[in-house]
Amino acid sequence: MDKYRELLNRLLALRGKDITITQGTVTAVSGITCCVQVGEMVISDVRLRASESPNEESQMLVTPKIGSAVTIGCLSGDLAQTVVLAVDEVESITINGGKLGGLINIDALTQCLNNVITAFNSHTHTGVHGPTSAPVSQIESLNKDDYEDKTVTH
Repeated sequence: MDKYRELLNRLLALRGKDITITQGTVTAVSGITCCVQVGEMVISDVRLRASESPNEESQMLVTPKIGSAVTIGCLSGDLAQTVVLAVDEVESITINGGKLGGLINIDALTQCLNNVITAFNSHTHTGVHGPTSAPVSQIESLNKDDYEDKTVTH
């Protein structure tokens, strides 16, 4: 069976089930859940991740800004299993538990490192340096493409 036929069969199997996708506004965030206002109703405990698994070391958490629009989905029909599907404005993104720290501003880092290299390369000493007076070797300028991870951008 091709993938399109399989998708059609799965969608047809969902007919009659109470699937809800709607848009609302984030009113509060707490850990891996948030509250979302849809019209006059506030839905609490809306998951920010697809699962409730406690294993943060291999998951991504996108935390929306309070007051921003989000799209939420519910497969149960009773709002018990509601999850954020899309976010307009992001407060933070934590990948794999955040144990490696924050991302860097690649252009500012490259400029700072190149300033250090320029200072090193232009520094001179007078007199004899050791047994011979050989010049100190030069350091090449850096290019951000040498160390930039383009899979995560900000």
